[in-house]
Amino acid sequence: MADEDLVPLIFDDAEDIDMILNDPNESLAYYSMLNPGLATKRFLFLDYKGEVDQEIVNYVLDYEYAYDIELGTADQLEVLGEFGYKYLPEKIREVNKLISPKGYGLFSYPTAGDFYVLFIAELKHVGTLTQVDLLEDEDIPERERHIQLYI
Repeated sequence: MADEDLVPLIFDDAEDIDMILNDPNESLAYYSMLNPGLATKRFLFLDYKGEVDQEIVNYVLDYEYAYDIELGTADQLEVLGEFGYKYLPEKIREVNKLISPKGYGLFSYPTAGDFYVLFIAELKHVGTLTQVDLLEDEDIPERERHIQLYI
């Protein structure tokens, strides 16, 4: 899959898409998407140890506000915020149980470090989103080089 097909599935702002696809400072799509994703808060950056102050719930609320949709009720989000977990993918799975009936998923963007980069996207693109080797680094296990959806 070409970068120009993948980028619009994650970013919806035409200026962001153009900037990412025509970034003269980055030759890899991985960094062209990662840097503006973090800068614009389209991506949620979490330490591998987990959240601080319900960051995922706040991210979901921000997404709902930005796109004028409801992915979960206030009660569901409150329960999600109090969900205890040992490893972050457990919480991501809980988020996906909540938002997947609305056609959305919380995806994990690949990283080479001890942190998670998460983003929300429509589930209808799951096959396309998860098939691209973004890191192209053979020292990293193949599965870890792809966008993942924990279900």
